[in-house]
Amino acid sequence: MRLRTIILILALFAFLSASAGGLLYYYSYRQAAFQKTEADAYSRLNLLTDQLSSYLSEHIKPVKTLSGIKEMTTVLKDTNLESIYKANQILDNFTKSLDLEVSYLMDKNGVTLCSSNRNAKDSFVGKDFSFRPYFKKAINGMPATYLALGTTSKKRGVYYSHPVYDETHNNALGIVVIKASVEFVEAKLFPKSDETLLFVDPDGVIFISNTDKLKFNFLWEPDERKIHAIENSRQFGNGPWAWTGFSKNPTGFVTDKNNVQYLFSSLAVTNYPQWEIISLRNYKAIKKQVSKPFVRVIGPATTSVLILTGILVLILYLLGIQEITKRKKAEKKLRIREERYRHIYHKTPVMLHSIDIEGQIIRVSDHWVEVMGHKREDVIGKQLISFFTPESKSYAINVIFPLFFKTGFCKDVPYTYVKKNGEKMDILLSCYGVRDENGDIIRSLAVSVDVTEKNRSQKDLQIAKEKLSQYSHDLELQVKKRTTQLENAQDNLKNLSKNIIASQEREKALVARELHDHLGQVLTALRIDAVWVEKFLKELDYNAGNRAKKMCSLIDDTINDVRDMAYRLRPRVLDDLGLVDALESLLSDFEKRSNVSCVFKHGEIPKISNTLSTALYRIGQEAVTNSLRYSKANTIIVELKIEDEEIVLFIQDNGCGFDILNNKGVDGFGLEGMRERANLVGGKLDISSRLSIGTTICCKVKVKG
Repeated sequence: MRLRTIILILALFAFLSASAGGLLYYYSYRQAAFQKTEADAYSRLNLLTDQLSSYLSEHIKPVKTLSGIKEMTTVLKDTNLESIYKANQILDNFTKSLDLEVSYLMDKNGVTLCSSNRNAKDSFVGKDFSFRPYFKKAINGMPATYLALGTTSKKRGVYYSHPVYDETHNNALGIVVIKASVEFVEAKLFPKSDETLLFVDPDGVIFISNTDKLKFNFLWEPDERKIHAIENSRQFGNGPWAWTGFSKNPTGFVTDKNNVQYLFSSLAVTNYPQWEIISLRNYKAIKKQVSKPFVRVIGPATTSVLILTGILVLILYLLGIQEITKRKKAEKKLRIREERYRHIYHKTPVMLHSIDIEGQIIRVSDHWVEVMGHKREDVIGKQLISFFTPESKSYAINVIFPLFFKTGFCKDVPYTYVKKNGEKMDILLSCYGVRDENGDIIRSLAVSVDVTEKNRSQKDLQIAKEKLSQYSHDLELQVKKRTTQLENAQDNLKNLSKNIIASQEREKALVARELHDHLGQVLTALRIDAVWVEKFLKELDYNAGNRAKKMCSLIDDTINDVRDMAYRLRPRVLDDLGLVDALESLLSDFEKRSNVSCVFKHGEIPKISNTLSTALYRIGQEAVTNSLRYSKANTIIVELKIEDEEIVLFIQDNGCGFDILNNKGVDGFGLEGMRERANLVGGKLDISSRLSIGTTICCKVKVKG
């Protein structure tokens, strides 16, 4: 009886011990599984944050390169069809070669001048996007990266903007913008899984997610201020932006509107302040996944314990082996991810380093040691400040280090490195702190950008400004002395310009005469011979005869082209019949070559000098040419008359007109040439234009007194 009692007690004790051990193992296993889940989530988020930051920043250098291309500056200075065409070709090449969604050029007012999607339905050429933050920053000299939904295309993208400067690199003429789609990033970095991944802006709007229904919704319940700010920015379209129903509870979990609990993890994204990547994992599903092996094993194991303790020990041993195998596989996956992260860290072509809380270097990228000229084994374990100049060392110890270990972040801190060869290098350092589970900073991840050349250029510019200030006083005195000389030179220049124009007219007349008299006669003789050859060959070889006939037709076309060139260089009618017949012939020729009605009115015109008639003819020719080329007019009126002892040439069209005060075209070579010709013959040229009404040009020259 006592033995039975002892056996029963031992059995009960074994049962209770096994049960207690199983329960303790279960809870410790579940706790370890949750910690492992948290660690895995943090590792994934850490890697995902670095990859996302890298993807979102990959077009910063291309947009800077695009802004420095000459054709971008040219089209902003002189917007015409040729410059726009060249700029569009470059934008097309950039978009195609970099696999971008769109590239475009905006002037300093925010209006799109050129775009690679100019022929698409959602083209926004001519539209004003000056409200966009990336425009406001870039036009003020600050390149920007901006995440938003396209107002026209309704597609998400990353906008990279950079100012386009003039030759002095001081004034921004406009900006270039590159837009890259985030669809590829979303598909690659945010795959479909049981884990909900979110990329959230500072106001809580979800921009990227592996769950489609959550996009462009507020993660947390918004207030009116945030909703109003989103509406005003137009960053994510016209809404509405619903609330996803997620909220944080005091236990540290996140719950949705159905009270489902989620484990929550988040990390800030480098170079995108207050943007976060968030991971939400279903707590119940994780708990079930952890508990499922025990539900399947504990029941039979409990019965087995009552039958034979040895079997229970064996089962527990097998379960332990299984768990160790799982952990080894998980550790192997984690090691592979760490190796991938380490490869990205070392091969990135920027200077990266990490320090511990003592300020000792624990990791540097290949580019860091390459630029500094050191070997990696000579750097690891040393104080970072040992590579600083004394001034930078003092600034780091007294100001930056205390601030960084308090806030965990610093940006664009100016330091000076000393390379192995003694050369100094100015850098801007930005870093953030990596924290442990208690929120304490354990190490840093820092990026150093070389700004040596930039600082040297700024210093040289300051010296140049000082020298310029010293020279300005002397220049003022020299300007006064030169003013009188310039006034005399202007008179000489006017006479020279008059002689040049007269010489040009003589050369044009000579070339026209040579074309008409010499080349025209040669072509006529050639045509006569070709006609004879045609008639001769037609009877011998029909195909050869047809070929000779085509030669005759080609010679006829060439004769007509020579006559047209001779007429455009110097119309014979101007020398033979005078200004009135020359203008009438000019308008008749323009009317034949276009769909514009040309009306010519004239009164009795006295005999005038060849110089005056040539000047008035060229003014009329240039004015009508400009109307046909730019104004889109359907009627042009030209009038020549005598009024108050002045000969008046009046040209009017009903085209689109232009703004005389703001339009750069007013200072073009054509209008300046007309003004110069009028001035040389003692006349005055007046130009008036109204948008959508037309343009009027009036030249008055005194013929008496």
